[in-house]
Amino acid sequence: MKRFLTTGATILLLTLFIAPTPVLASENIFYFFKNVNGFSDFKKNYKQIDVVAPQIYEVGYDLKVSKPLDTKLIREAKRKKVDTIPLIVQDDFSKVLMSTILITPQAQDDIIAFMIKEAKKNKYAGWQFDFENINHLDRDMYTAFVAKTAEALKKEDLSFSVAVVVRSSDYDPSSKNQDWSSAYDYKAIAKHADFLSLMTYDDPNSIGPVASIPYVERILGYMLTQVPAEKLSLGIPFYCWQWQNGVRAGSTTYYLATKAYKKGTDRKREYIEELGAEKFSFKTQHVEHEIWCDSDKSIEAKQAIVDREGMRGFSVWALGQGDSAIWSLLKKEQKKRTLAEK
Repeated sequence: MKRFLTTGATILLLTLFIAPTPVLASENIFYFFKNVNGFSDFKKNYKQIDVVAPQIYEVGYDLKVSKPLDTKLIREAKRKKVDTIPLIVQDDFSKVLMSTILITPQAQDDIIAFMIKEAKKNKYAGWQFDFENINHLDRDMYTAFVAKTAEALKKEDLSFSVAVVVRSSDYDPSSKNQDWSSAYDYKAIAKHADFLSLMTYDDPNSIGPVASIPYVERILGYMLTQVPAEKLSLGIPFYCWQWQNGVRAGSTTYYLATKAYKKGTDRKREYIEELGAEKFSFKTQHVEHEIWCDSDKSIEAKQAIVDREGMRGFSVWALGQGDSAIWSLLKKEQKKRTLAEK
């Protein structure tokens, strides 16, 4: 709303009447992997979840798709009538295995056939590719696999999306510094997939948050030149990064962050608005700790970006890891949506 305040009351009123309400178009996707609180998080909050996306299928070294690693969530989502779009990955995110899949047309056909059969069996709404650590030289073959899969799933009225590692500049095939983002031809993939989920987290140059607002804005500055906003879902991390004496010491959950904070000394807890992240600072003996998390305020700030850009919605990694206050925020958004629809 701030961008309209200086244009005068008349324009503001006209805008309110003619502009679409962003929340109506926003879809939230919550990823799931088997963890201590993931399933209970889903059971308690399923009414605020548009799509649940469990990471439960793997393509193995035998080039076959595994049975689902967890069936409890599938059954519960079906009972609660929540749309389910499972992820499919390659075992160990193996680069060699992925290359093998991409040079073996029969393996691709078998994978696609499995996806269609399994979707009908479990009444899935669709699928999402989450293949990662792909050789950048296999870039065109991966796009072709995406195109083949999209065509087959569309015939079965199944949605199809692709999770992508993000970047902020064009891919240079001659560069010696290739990373996991190099294998994704965003423009080409977006032509075939219904949408892309942007893994806008794990800022490699961060000295604090997993995915600060400036980092997200920088990534989107490029990604929106490649793919229409309505075909992009903004990735949001529910997990936190912890630092000890200025060195990153791995990830943790929001619950464990608050628990550790309460046991520390010299404590300070604050939301850093310009970064869009909550910071827990404390000491234990001679160790200085900082834990950075996306809180409910972070989600609200990133939802504002989604609305501003007209994006499809957001994709959260993952259930069981985040700030429980997010669910109250989503209830409020749900009420806004219901009122606007009336």
